[in-house]
This record gives sequence, structure tokens and C-alpha cells, in this order.
Amino acid sequence: MISYFHRRKGNLGTCEDSLTAVVFDTLKYLPTEMFWSILKRSLYYDKLPVASGDLLSISFWDKWKAKDTTNSNFVEPDVFLRFNEFDVLIEAKRHNEKQQSGNQMKNEIQAYYNEFAADDKALYFIQLGGLHHINDELDYSFKDKNVIICKTNWTRLLDQIDTENTKIKNSGLTILSSYNRILEDAINGFGLHQYYKKRWLKNLSIKSSIELQPLEKLFSYATKHK
Repeated sequence: MISYFHRRKGNLGTCEDSLTAVVFDTLKYLPTEMFWSILKRSLYYDKLPVASGDLLSISFWDKWKAKDTTNSNFVEPDVFLRFNEFDVLIEAKRHNEKQQSGNQMKNEIQAYYNEFAADDKALYFIQLGGLHHINDELDYSFKDKNVIICKTNWTRLLDQIDTENTKIKNSGLTILSSYNRILEDAINGFGLHQYYKKRWLKNLSIKSSIELQPLEKLFSYATKHK
């Protein structure tokens, strides 16, 4: 959450920006390969490189020049990840209610090249939440560049964080326990924003004395024992 308070200078609230910060400000403390694996596995389509290399920097709500965009003053991507061979832009939306905007995506890609065209890196653009549909997207062509468009949502990201956390716990390696604490902080951050890891009754290791039965049997039992 440090980035949220530092850049937004506001009170704590459960909004889009606080969700973005509490998740990614926490995950950045993981080893880069673990962070990358979680992000990559969360996507609807596996379009990110197998390995990322070192995470050079992560920044939130940068203000880039609005030249050749429809914005007046600046363009502000939510999360910007820099690696040696490529960069990643993440546009995050709070809910899955068709909030992603094609025009906003084009503005952020244009603004990225306003700032970093000379670096000549590959660019990946991740739409996180707010999807209009989960169909795969074609690359976005910008002059002689192809920007890879990726999709995920907060629930899928939470699932992969929880999966990684469980895997580490089951490994029995106490040397990895610090990663558990980081992942659990991220999971708790999701909870603050009403995203919870759900577990089905049929998958619980300890079951109640009432066996899982068809609903009509349970209703029949309840009627007889009013």
C-alpha cells in the first residue's frame, strides 16, 4: 500500500487504486520468477514469455506525455513493469463490468512510445478486470511494433496466489515461510476489497455429519424435522 499513499495521497479506501497497490506492492517482494509465474498463470491465454529475467522496476500511475493521444494533459497507466528484454503495462479495473476501454488502451500504448520508443523493447499490455469478454485479442499494431494484448481478472490472480501459497506450505520447507507471509498479505488485501478464495464443500478435508446429498433430500429432511 506504500505506493497508494505515496502517489495518491489519500485516505485508505477500498477502491480500484488501493486494490491495485495492495496486490502489486505486496507481490513485488517475491522473487521475480515466482511473481512472474503467478502473473503468467493467471492469464486467460498464455501469451507472456516463459521467463522474465530480473524485474528492473515497478511503478504506479506514472504520468506520461499525452502527445498524439485523446488526453489533454497526461496519460496515467496503473502499473508499469520493466524487464531487460520487454516492458509490461497493466490497466486495472475494480470490477468485471465491461470497464476496459479500447481508447484508453491506445492512449497508454501511444504514451508508452512517447516515453520509451528509443529503448526498442517488446511491449505487453495486460487488461486486468473490467473485461467485455474473455475471447483472445489480436496484437495491437503501433507503427512497426506489435503490442501483445493479454487478459485476466482479479479472481484468477487471487487463485494463482492461493495456489502458490498452498504449494509452498505443502513443501515443508521452512526457508520459504517468508514467501507465505507475503502471499498471505496479498490474499488478505484481496479480502479487504471483497475478493475471497472460495472453497467448495465437496473439497473440504473435514466434512460435517450431514453428507452431501441432492437438495431435494435435504429439503425433505428439514420438512420432517420442523
